Amino acid sequence: MTQTWVVDSNCFIHLGSMAPDSFVRDIGKILPSEGMYVTPGVHDEVRNVRFQRWKKQPNLLVSLKPLLTTISVDDSQIRGLAAQIGERASPQDVDLSLMVLASKLAKEGKEVTLVTDDFKMTTTSQKVNLGFSTCPPSTFIQRLAQIGPKQAKSGLNSLSRRVRAAEMRYAISRAGEYDIQAKLTWMVDSLLDTKGDAKKVISTTPEQTSNQKSIRALRKYLLGGDVKKTYLSSLGILTTVCEPIRELDVFLSSISEKQSVSDVMEIYNSGIEEMSQVLESIGLGLAPLDEASAEIAHRAMAGHVYRMESALGILSKMTGNLNLAKLHLARALQSATLIDDRGAEMGAMYQLGLLAVVGQKWERAATLFETADRQAQSIKEDRLQYVVCAGIMNHLSDNHEKADSYINIANQIIEQDKTKSTMILANLGNNLLAIDEAGLAIEVLDEAMECAIEVDDMETMQSLAESMVLANSALTEKESQQNESLRHYIDGLNNLDKSSSEAFDKQISDIEKQAEELAKPLDDTWDDWQPASKLLPNNSPLTVVRVEVNTEGQSLVISNHLELGMIGFWLPDGEFSISPGHQLFVGNSRVKVASAPENLRKEHSIRALVAVESPEEITFSAQLDI
Repeated sequence: MTQTWVVDSNCFIHLGSMAPDSFVRDIGKILPSEGMYVTPGVHDEVRNVRFQRWKKQPNLLVSLKPLLTTISVDDSQIRGLAAQIGERASPQDVDLSLMVLASKLAKEGKEVTLVTDDFKMTTTSQKVNLGFSTCPPSTFIQRLAQIGPKQAKSGLNSLSRRVRAAEMRYAISRAGEYDIQAKLTWMVDSLLDTKGDAKKVISTTPEQTSNQKSIRALRKYLLGGDVKKTYLSSLGILTTVCEPIRELDVFLSSISEKQSVSDVMEIYNSGIEEMSQVLESIGLGLAPLDEASAEIAHRAMAGHVYRMESALGILSKMTGNLNLAKLHLARALQSATLIDDRGAEMGAMYQLGLLAVVGQKWERAATLFETADRQAQSIKEDRLQYVVCAGIMNHLSDNHEKADSYINIANQIIEQDKTKSTMILANLGNNLLAIDEAGLAIEVLDEAMECAIEVDDMETMQSLAESMVLANSALTEKESQQNESLRHYIDGLNNLDKSSSEAFDKQISDIEKQAEELAKPLDDTWDDWQPASKLLPNNSPLTVVRVEVNTEGQSLVISNHLELGMIGFWLPDGEFSISPGHQLFVGNSRVKVASAPENLRKEHSIRALVAVESPEEITFSAQLDI
């Protein structure tokens, strides 16, 4: 298992005063992809630290930025840990935040070491069994030297000795204030264990090595790659037993070619049937084999299962069956962990987070988005959408300190690349709109519009304007009441200059006027059956915003038309596979159009109610994004 490092401020201070100019290059070749974990408090404490031995003495945080993963920690967790270990015995808040972070990472299954020369953090972590180990900065540097390339060893070992001398001098200088014997013993023990620990991090048993090679070989074979005959021979019957898993990718390929579909439930049912047959066939083949062979097979096939479960989860969400979607996406996440695919885990976390938003489980959603953000950082992927979502969810959970830390991070990301941020925020806004979170969508789309104006992206501005009109029309009375607090919070995402602010205000004013016009009752209504083309020229589609089912089983489908605004369709009791985001086509049926009652008009902003003479003529189409 790869070692995970959480590093405190004192270590960076030591590095700033002693590290040579080769240090960042050397450890960049040694550290795992996520580098060193820190909390925002560490940034505050070492903001002005510079590399003293380097030419021009560059800022330490700027130089180390590619190697740092910064994770915010909930203030309530810090207070909880302080209470748990006793207020008088607790370290400073930044140290506590690092201990909370290290414990959280350990609970995720990582092997975590907290790098600190504060012995109190070691004793308190042991006291409450937080699940991570500790070592002083000198030992951390020496462990990197042990596992690093030859050319880095000499420089890192020399740095380790200088840092250790400073640690010892400091400990001895405090001899009159406390008993330093225990701390010195801990420092010496960590030094003596260095060689063994370094080996432990990178060593595996011959059996583990053999299994890993077999898993990689079988995975490559199932993906259609060329595998050496020696590996194929060692896999034996497993290649034949696992062969059916390829059929899942064939199925996914066939549906991904379709830009839109009229019956999502039919595709979902076909997927379930396909997966059942494939897993049953593989299960029968694996049943007589031993446990080791089964483990190799399951890990090799995990990527295929992840992709299929993810697709089934998205299809379930498109049909409106959110509980089933959660189940499939949770299974997808489990499969992703078997292949250690952090990108896959990140995607599953994000989708599960959106489902938690639908259920208004703000704290649960915050946890999922925060985890997705950590995964994004570890693989150097765009993290803006996860940071924004984590911030919003913490804000809605009244966890304002943590929410503010996320909005600050998001602001920094946006400032670095407004063009890319425009697309990410626009996509996030449309995702929120697709799950009927118009209030959240409007605020995110607002920020996307600000960025689009700043980079003068006219095409995106037009697309955003259409989405924002739809979001304004879809806004419920309850969401309107929530908007003020959200607007004030999300406004911190982007900072506009005066000229851009004026252009933005004009755009928003035009959008609001258009939305206001589309909120007025329709001028023309009729109580006799008329061709649908009288209401919808050329059978133009409407976008489903939400579906309400009354006690009699009738469905009120709230839909939006770009020119007509919000229209409500009454559908009789029956099986209709509908969810937000679907396109609704009335077909050749005749319709009646009536004014909407005041309560429905106020609640859903609908301009009219439509009755359909032949409901069987209605069709729904969904854009596939699998």
